[in-house]
Amino acid sequence: MDVWIEGHDAPVGLLERREDQSLTFTYAEGAGPSQRLSLALPARPEPYADAACRGYFANLLFEGPQLERVLDSYRLDRGDVGGLLFQMGADCPGAVSITPQGSGPGKTPGRLPRDYEPLDDARIREIARSLHLHQRLPDLGRDPSPVAGVQGKIAVVEHNETLFIPRPGSRAPTTHILKVSPASDPDVTRHEVALLKTAEACGIKTAQCEALGLTVDGRRIHALLSTRFDRIVQREGDDLLVARLHTEDFCQALGLPPALKYERDSFNDENRFCAAAIGRIAQGATVPAIFLRDFLAQTLFNLLVGNTDNHAKNGSLMHRGGTVTLAPLYDVVPVFMDRRVTHRFSFRHGRAEFAEDLTREDLSLLPSDLGFKKPQIGRVEAQIKEMAKGIATAAPGFATKELLDALCAQAVVVERALGANFELPVRDFYDRVERDGEGDRPGGWGGVS
Repeated sequence: MDVWIEGHDAPVGLLERREDQSLTFTYAEGAGPSQRLSLALPARPEPYADAACRGYFANLLFEGPQLERVLDSYRLDRGDVGGLLFQMGADCPGAVSITPQGSGPGKTPGRLPRDYEPLDDARIREIARSLHLHQRLPDLGRDPSPVAGVQGKIAVVEHNETLFIPRPGSRAPTTHILKVSPASDPDVTRHEVALLKTAEACGIKTAQCEALGLTVDGRRIHALLSTRFDRIVQREGDDLLVARLHTEDFCQALGLPPALKYERDSFNDENRFCAAAIGRIAQGATVPAIFLRDFLAQTLFNLLVGNTDNHAKNGSLMHRGGTVTLAPLYDVVPVFMDRRVTHRFSFRHGRAEFAEDLTREDLSLLPSDLGFKKPQIGRVEAQIKEMAKGIATAAPGFATKELLDALCAQAVVVERALGANFELPVRDFYDRVERDGEGDRPGGWGGVS
């Protein structure tokens, strides 16, 4: 199979699946930094063996009904990454496509309006209803641009307040993701928009999004429309040209299969998602100090708003012209408000696995584990206090009363850990579950993450 990155006229390398389902990947002759697929796969003449290949390529397989149909239709094993990519690789998320050798790229830039068809109001409502009630597209619908993660969303193009999808066979990219709140958690997209806009007000670079509300068959359905940060949109005459920007998530950058996206999932200290592993990623960034500064800010914000689902597939790197930078903050949800899932950190903060276990020492160890060279506890305490005040000031402009009360309860937990006083306004009591409350909750966040 040829491996392509959109924007390059030739394959960047060759992926081979052997009879025993093992994989090898070899870069094309002369490949350099701009053709690099991943920090975990730097360009070199020697081929990469199966373990390294699976760490990157298995993360290109999206979840959902389409994966199940391919498994059933071609009688493939779930672990047959090469066989699945042979069938699905042209449509995998991002700028990378994988196609049978000699068949050409699976993706090309798009031109609006030529390569897209509009969605009318009736079709949008049909899609929203199905995603809300069943977390999948309507039975007769097609997914023109599958996106990673659990279902509950569809990739679209938004222009002049109209939504479009790529025409069949166009191989064109989308510019936005429409997420719809499931019936089991009808306010989750409202909360996500509120938290991202609050993060932006606190000076954190975020994925841009807006809240939407639709009334379908008398039912109020909340949704959000998120601008894709991995797209480049330029005007050319009367048309818009849309191209993909190469990105990879932290699992790929670390060579970790998707099953190891939480620190608790691995038994091997050398092969797990953790603060020290993020520090290794930072050393591959163009400016490591800026990467670490921005990632620490994202982490402290997630701590204060109770988003413990900042796992290795909810953080990304952007590759552009050989440079590597941290992607904006995205997929921020108040996991601590959900009693059905674990509230463990995705990666330990110092030694702490839950917010309730945090100490000043843990918050001192966190930046040290990430790779900061100088003691940071004083700076981290000041940053948390300033951010907590920023959240208390900005969030009322975006959040529901329930979310505001919950955020105050979460801030008090961090306040106690530091033995500090954030001087926050008093709010109504919120019945916050400590750690995981009753019962065992081993899983991660559901929702539309």
